[in-house]
Amino acid sequence: MPCTRISRRTLFAAAAAAALLSGCGFRLRRQFSLPFETVFLQMDEQASLTYVIRRHLEAETSARVVKEAKDADAILSIVSSSRSRVVHTYNDAGDAREYRLGWDISFRVVSPDGFEYLPPSYISVRRDIPYTIRNYLSRETEEATLYRGMEEDIAVQLMRRIESARQNTNPIRKSKASAVSGKEG
Repeated sequence: MPCTRISRRTLFAAAAAAALLSGCGFRLRRQFSLPFETVFLQMDEQASLTYVIRRHLEAETSARVVKEAKDADAILSIVSSSRSRVVHTYNDAGDAREYRLGWDISFRVVSPDGFEYLPPSYISVRRDIPYTIRNYLSRETEEATLYRGMEEDIAVQLMRRIESARQNTNPIRKSKASAVSGKEG
């Protein structure tokens, strides 16, 4: 009998944990479904953010990244990108105790013929970093690590935004295509 109680308790605890996690919006990472098959990245090829976005597109979607805008169904462009580092808190002597790192990007997704999959959108990511004079030399390394994590967050948020725009754009896109070809859809 004791084994039955433990397994029932364990089952109940697992069910409760699953209900709590699903209630907060948690979901396992999965393949993203985008409203286009090919995409051109109109952004600085040397930027690390471009590499991270390209990697997420190739690994987590069925979309293929192309080298020319004319070959793409969609053009993903970064309109603006800026990093910031500001003092977040001070100690009693007036010295910086904590910094807040920020990364703000504005992007949009359009087709080569001007159809707007996603209007200009904005993503903002923030991280706090503690600071003391003793860890002065390691601050740059820690900042670089935090910025790499922020890049990953931006890429995933970008995929989710494009995927959520899919529900609104597919019927419009199909009706536009049928109007051009003269067919009812």
